[in-house]
Amino acid sequence: MEEALLLIQAYQTWIYAILGLALLIYGRTAFYQWKALRLAEFGLERERARRGATRSVAMLAWIMVVAALTFLTATFLSPAVPAAMRPTPLPTVSLLATPVTPAPAFAGPAATGLPEAGLDPTGCENAVATLTSPAQDAELRGSVTVEGTANIANFAFYKYEYISLAGGNPAPGAVWRAISAGTDPVVEGELGAWDTTLVTPGDYAFRLVVTDTAGNAPLPCVIRIRVLPE
Repeated sequence: MEEALLLIQAYQTWIYAILGLALLIYGRTAFYQWKALRLAEFGLERERARRGATRSVAMLAWIMVVAALTFLTATFLSPAVPAAMRPTPLPTVSLLATPVTPAPAFAGPAATGLPEAGLDPTGCENAVATLTSPAQDAELRGSVTVEGTANIANFAFYKYEYISLAGGNPAPGAVWRAISAGTDPVVEGELGAWDTTLVTPGDYAFRLVVTDTAGNAPLPCVIRIRVLPE
């Protein structure tokens, strides 16, 4: 069900275009059928024109119903799909497997800086799909405002996620977990918020994924952050 809602949202422009074309065709047909009905002199001609006009009007009503359902689905139902149900079209960002020296156990706000991790930062160089806050190696506590830009061509939605790190690489068994998502493009503004009290203090990778209506996305903007105790 969720996949169908997201599909309608992604292709709503094409759906409206097809419905608009059908509306023009059946509207024109209905006009000529009613005109023929008024001009018909014989009963057989009138009956044929009446059936054609009735069929065209019924199709016009069906088109309007489908357009209304598409609007309701794309505007109200699809945005309500949980962020975790929205697929990330790109493979998980590659984290280099080169061994690194494990970082000391996290000991609170006075801990040393983040370990060097093999995270690909090039996605953050994309000006239309990038994070500005939090910054690379930021130390976060409590509720944090997430800021940046999500405004690619044919924009569909964006989401931001996190994954636990161990020694600079994803912890064994860790997966990217969605925090929140948005369906409106943002330019150098607020993307949302993250309540870091819901995760265990420690080292994490944090990324922004921006997707277009065809299901494509540029390389995500990935940064390292550290969550501090409340």
